[in-house]
Amino acid sequence: MQTGPGPIQAPRAEGRGAFGGFIGPRTLVEQVRIAAPFLFDGAHPLTVRLPETRGERLVEHGFHALGWWSILRHAQILEAQPEPTPSARTDYFALCLSAHFASAATYVPTDVDAKIRHALWFEGQPQDELARMRDLALHLREWDVRGVSARILDVSGIGPVSGHDGERLSVLCGGMLGLLDAGDAAGAARFEAEIDAELSREARAFTAVEGDGGREMDLLRLAAILTHNAGDVMQGLSAKGGRGVGARQRARFTELAREGFERYGGAFGRAAALYRAILAPEGHRNYPLRATKLLRAHPDLLLPLGPCLDDWGARLASWPGWSARERAEVVSAIVEGCRKVPGQESYYRALAGFDGTYPGGIGARDLAAHYTSAVRRSLADTELRRKVGVPRVSFEKSLAKRARSVLSA
Repeated sequence: MQTGPGPIQAPRAEGRGAFGGFIGPRTLVEQVRIAAPFLFDGAHPLTVRLPETRGERLVEHGFHALGWWSILRHAQILEAQPEPTPSARTDYFALCLSAHFASAATYVPTDVDAKIRHALWFEGQPQDELARMRDLALHLREWDVRGVSARILDVSGIGPVSGHDGERLSVLCGGMLGLLDAGDAAGAARFEAEIDAELSREARAFTAVEGDGGREMDLLRLAAILTHNAGDVMQGLSAKGGRGVGARQRARFTELAREGFERYGGAFGRAAALYRAILAPEGHRNYPLRATKLLRAHPDLLLPLGPCLDDWGARLASWPGWSARERAEVVSAIVEGCRKVPGQESYYRALAGFDGTYPGGIGARDLAAHYTSAVRRSLADTELRRKVGVPRVSFEKSLAKRARSVLSA
């Protein structure tokens, strides 16, 4: 029986700035291991789908649906070096892409955004290496990240739409400017066409769901995704090294969520209106959950798009193998999130889902024995109890009404 590649060993430590002043390759992989240990210990259900790839260059491992995973698993190919060669810089670009795509929807994402959007496109790479970077960036549309994200919405006839599409757009926007700066007008044009195709696809998805009555929860999820992705486009277009090029392309793609709503049928403007009116408090980075290692143990524990997290809360309440102490630790982190992030509803809905699933609810005696006095006080708070007590159907009906009101204004 095929079991896929087995576990891989933890990498050796590296010094700060070990790769030409950037984070060292092994240190970067270790950060992904911390965020998503299930990618490295052989326990991920998709491990059996991970093909054995071969290649002397790290970039060569990236050209299939799970290329991001193969690159991570072959990262030992790339050594830390104070003055990287052009080929090593290309492989490092591939590694940064993989680390970012593997961790962006986890609780502890890696911090390499600026490298794949900006810095690595403007290092004077020779044309052959720049072409390798270009080809891998164009292949990102084929990467399947379902195993590391619970924030994907499938739209019939259009396909999956997610925040990872925004990460890809930001890479393409920065790369477009980098290619223009390097004199590769043809390559930049390919990136521009790819950016336009993706934005058009997302706009079609939003319009399709918008016109399908009764799907307001999906529409709100899409509003969050499209607004996030429009922001990623802005990030990619802000590359410092590309300030002298790409004026036309910037005018075409910039500020999609704020102005020029004639572009893409106004879908990004309508999505942003929903986001600002209803979802803005949910757009935080879930810092209160980052220290809870229990949530990183399995891909099924990844956080979905808020604010409707009742199902996720119910999953936590019934997750196999956790002791009462461990379950209480998870509840405590969510309660702390309620306290630290004013205005959000997601954590309250997670508590509601947990409360309705766990025997005795969030105040069960076996859990309460492990709560701190501060958590017990929070759980007794009248406002928290009121929010947790709102039935799911009532909460979602209210959200749907607000969404329709915003769109009809």
